[in-house]
Amino acid sequence: MPRARRASVRLWQTELFIIVIVVAILVLSVSLSQGLQSTLKDLGESDQLSDASALASELSAQFPLTVESRARLREQVRRFRANYGDDVWVYDVDGTVIDSVHVGGPSDAVLEEARIQGLADSPPYSEMMLKRGGYVTAGKAVYNADQRRVASVVIASRVTQSLAVLDAVRSRLWTTFWVALVVAGLLGLGFSEFIGRRVRQMSKAATAIADGDFDQRLPTGLIPDEIFELADSYNRMASTLGETFSALREREQEIAAVVESMAEGVVAFDSGAAVRVVNPEASQLLGLDRDQSDLVGRHVEQLTDNATLVSIVDSALSGASNAAVTTIGDRTILLHGTPITAPEDETLGAVLLMGDITEQKRLEEAQRRFVADASHELRTPISALKGLLELLNSGAKENPEVRDDFLKTMALEVDRLGRLVADLLTLAQLEGGGFTLKPEPVPVAELLGEVASVMTPLADRSGVTIALDVPGEALEVSCDRDRIMQVLLGFVGNALNHTPSGGTIELRATSSAQAVTLEVRDNGVGIDPEVVPRLFDRFFRVDESRSSTRGTGLGLSIAKEIVEAHGSEIEVESAPGKGSAFRFDLPRAG
Repeated sequence: MPRARRASVRLWQTELFIIVIVVAILVLSVSLSQGLQSTLKDLGESDQLSDASALASELSAQFPLTVESRARLREQVRRFRANYGDDVWVYDVDGTVIDSVHVGGPSDAVLEEARIQGLADSPPYSEMMLKRGGYVTAGKAVYNADQRRVASVVIASRVTQSLAVLDAVRSRLWTTFWVALVVAGLLGLGFSEFIGRRVRQMSKAATAIADGDFDQRLPTGLIPDEIFELADSYNRMASTLGETFSALREREQEIAAVVESMAEGVVAFDSGAAVRVVNPEASQLLGLDRDQSDLVGRHVEQLTDNATLVSIVDSALSGASNAAVTTIGDRTILLHGTPITAPEDETLGAVLLMGDITEQKRLEEAQRRFVADASHELRTPISALKGLLELLNSGAKENPEVRDDFLKTMALEVDRLGRLVADLLTLAQLEGGGFTLKPEPVPVAELLGEVASVMTPLADRSGVTIALDVPGEALEVSCDRDRIMQVLLGFVGNALNHTPSGGTIELRATSSAQAVTLEVRDNGVGIDPEVVPRLFDRFFRVDESRSSTRGTGLGLSIAKEIVEAHGSEIEVESAPGKGSAFRFDLPRAG
């Protein structure tokens, strides 16, 4: 089917050029005509108002009117008429015509409007009707020697001269329009022929490039920017086609750089399970110290003897994605194998991702251990209570001494169970985000004094002295009062459990420019150095044979979480037989 003939670029450009010129000249003509009309109207009204003002000023000397002044007024009006050629009406304040000299003139309605507005004189009145048979009219009040309005003057003149100027300008604009239209058509035709010739050259060059002649270049001289850009694009396209292979090599290098910078280990294999790409993280996870370039080309079984990893790679090369967890050295590794397939579903290779999940596994194991320890700790007092109840029900309740001893033991176990549940709930809040601090300014002396007041009765029963060492200055810290009280009470309680009778527990505060250090120090049995790092582990207890009471093993863990929530850390100082000290910093209030 023959292709429909389309209009040439030359015709389109010529028509567009002419349309643009026509629209531009029409817009310019209308704008100039309206501007000239507005200017002529403003000038005519201004001149007419100026003449009316001059005449009113001249006539003001004739008021009040007498026979002689009326004669002089008539003479002045006619002289004005002779000099300026304007029609003149002089009205009394009640609208009566005092004198007039005119030939025709505007309508009675226009004169009446001019009289009223002129007498009011606010604002000065002048109006032009710029059309055939139109007038320019002005009105002005006449003031006597006492500055009282005694009359109004109205003058009017035809707008013939202004219309003649306007018509002359419009005639010249039309002449200019037709001349510009002809010139624009000729220029547009010449310019479009120039552009069309360049476009035809580009079409031939593009055909040559499409046929494989990449040495073809388009001329770029003496052409507009847009066509220059098109020609330059053609030339650059020919050059780019020759540089494609080098660009592909650079892209391959970029991909290799990305792979090497990944936090996960990446190993790419070809269809024969030989290494094509391996990044440093993968080498480290596999325990290989050699350079990555030395590993390229090696078979997967030459990289590792881990059967799980080899199986994952073999499965991916078979076209199946799979994942598994394995151990390499002291690390737990998550493996994920993905096949590389062609559009025809042919497997071209495989990619192995290796993620180090050692820390994640450690945390999961710690969580399982915590649950197991919590279950064990809960089961111990429950089992003891159940056993004591069974003994009481089997007849021990008949013996008052045994029964009282059992009830006392049961009360201790219930108290311990309550403390354990409360500590577990506190830990759950700390880990679940339900724990919020309520910081406030707290006086240090008052805080330590309250701790000492609470713990003194227990210390007296144990024969231990509680001492305070607080600076004389008024110190305040910013903290959650109740939570810090809980930490300090826990420290003092542990000190009481490990300080023999006659010992001393000291509550001390020392200040610096930005912080206050709170410390609980005792001279008890102390802690072995190898045990100190485990003090804050959950359910860990120091040798209970040296303790007066049995705790839950969670107090120090909770204290650590609370202090860290305040942005601080607990520091422990201890030695066997020399006592222990627990201290931490709090920011000064204000």
